[in-house]
Amino acid sequence: MQTNSGHPALTKYDSIILASKSPRRLDILRGHGIEPILIPCDVDETLPAETDYIDAVRLLSERKALAATSLPALENIRGRALLIASDTVVYNDEIMGKPRDRDDAFRMLSSLRNSIHFVASGVTLVEIDGGTPLLDGRKNFAEVTEIICKDYSDSDIKEYINTGEPFDKAGSYAIQGGFRKYISAIRGDYENVVGLPYSRIIAELEQMSL
Repeated sequence: MQTNSGHPALTKYDSIILASKSPRRLDILRGHGIEPILIPCDVDETLPAETDYIDAVRLLSERKALAATSLPALENIRGRALLIASDTVVYNDEIMGKPRDRDDAFRMLSSLRNSIHFVASGVTLVEIDGGTPLLDGRKNFAEVTEIICKDYSDSDIKEYINTGEPFDKAGSYAIQGGFRKYISAIRGDYENVVGLPYSRIIAELEQMSL
């Protein structure tokens, strides 16, 4: 699938591959004129003890990229392609992934109110040439956005959980959804909080082209 994006950093690729099943990452790429090939994969998300949250997302995105490049589907890719793998977490004294259940979602959302937290997305970029991944030249980085939350009530949290929105989101919330009204400030890349720092990806690709 060829990208419709006219950005010079992307026009050299015949196709873009998204190694993710996240509808939010897909929406971000589509919003920039890109219709990617989807090659989702599952990886072990166990992390070494005391792993920093920035190192965590970089490590997990790299695991996803390497898993995707080992799948048979990659052999069907023709021409030059770019594979994008990403992982996103919320950090507020602990790494927050997706909640296990309602109680876990309530705990996370309670800890975020009236405070500052960070959203980090790790990204790994791998160029593919005729179905062969060029792993030695892969790019791995993390983008961090600072979020300031308002002071909301327990009732507000329960009402939000009842929408069902928190359950497949890192930190138990979607900034593009019903939780946006509880955020007072965003310092950094908004799309990074949604799940994919597109502007940073373009900047990194421009550096790779130098």
